[in-house]
Amino acid sequence: MNPVIDSDHLLRNLEKLLLAHAPSGSEQEVDRLFLEFTEGVGNARWQDAAGSIVIHIQGTSSASPVAVTAHKDEIAMIVKRVEGGGRLRVRPVGGLHPWAIGEGPVEILTGSSLVPGVLSIGSKHVSQESPAGTLKEGKALNWESMWVETKLDEDTLRERGVRIGRKVVLSRSRKPSWRLGDDFLCGYNLDCRGGVAVLVEAALFLREHPPARDVYLVASSEEEIGAHGAVNSVGKLPVDTVIALDVVPVAEEYQTRNCGDPILVCKDRLGVYHEGIIDRMETLAERLDFGVQTAVLTSYASDASIAKASGSAARSALIGYPGDNTHGYEICSVSGLVNTARLLLAYLCYAADEPAA
Repeated sequence: MNPVIDSDHLLRNLEKLLLAHAPSGSEQEVDRLFLEFTEGVGNARWQDAAGSIVIHIQGTSSASPVAVTAHKDEIAMIVKRVEGGGRLRVRPVGGLHPWAIGEGPVEILTGSSLVPGVLSIGSKHVSQESPAGTLKEGKALNWESMWVETKLDEDTLRERGVRIGRKVVLSRSRKPSWRLGDDFLCGYNLDCRGGVAVLVEAALFLREHPPARDVYLVASSEEEIGAHGAVNSVGKLPVDTVIALDVVPVAEEYQTRNCGDPILVCKDRLGVYHEGIIDRMETLAERLDFGVQTAVLTSYASDASIAKASGSAARSALIGYPGDNTHGYEICSVSGLVNTARLLLAYLCYAADEPAA
């Protein structure tokens, strides 16, 4: 099995996904795109109570079923307090750091509309009496120092649906992708949307080439705040194995490189991944004429490792596409995304089960 992936098609879908807003728990824009992209795929398709979208594709053998997850949600902000003068105090939803995005346009999701704002720290021509003054002296930037400026009074904000608990995301104007060299795509939220784009390509391929085993493709919800969707959704499926698709950090400490070789994670902060699956994927990658990288990660967890740690799955694996600047303005190898899809499909179309760990 040598799966062929249309990289142009993957990138066209990915661009649409990157422009969508989907903070944890408010993922409807990506829901609509994923359902559109996978129309007519699978023996069954549904959205469960956790908000995950599941596609069941029947296999051709009795090999053990597998769930494959890619999460829909992005790191974002939430309104903690509405102050006078149109200022909103915000806190992160997921691992978003203020120094990774800085000042700039944002949009407040009200359910019916988008209200524009600017994530701000205030004027820089100031002394230590002002918030930016202490930053000029070397103090670390934190959320307590920043606010979202709307220039709307409290009554207008209320009329437009802005209140405590509303999600705040980077403006759509900041979300288009950027290209570097011949093989690198840059943008916010490649973390989640790259995996969803790979999941779509896998679904379309399996529609024409049924897998060896039953496969449940899961576009999971609320991963960035603890993989809440995957824990619930995978736990209700008749599977023992869950494979996550996600970005994996490029860093000297992990000896990972940003290239076309996918990264197989052996351990993260929650535990080990299944050695037999990793060995099988290494062998399959050799047959596909590309390499794989292996990594032991510290500040990291995935749908798969969290689902296993929570008892929703017995075995976990992770196929990662390499990324610089994770949880910031990310840079990913396009060939890394394509080969992630190819490796996943080669595995799903291989019928043998690995021995228990």
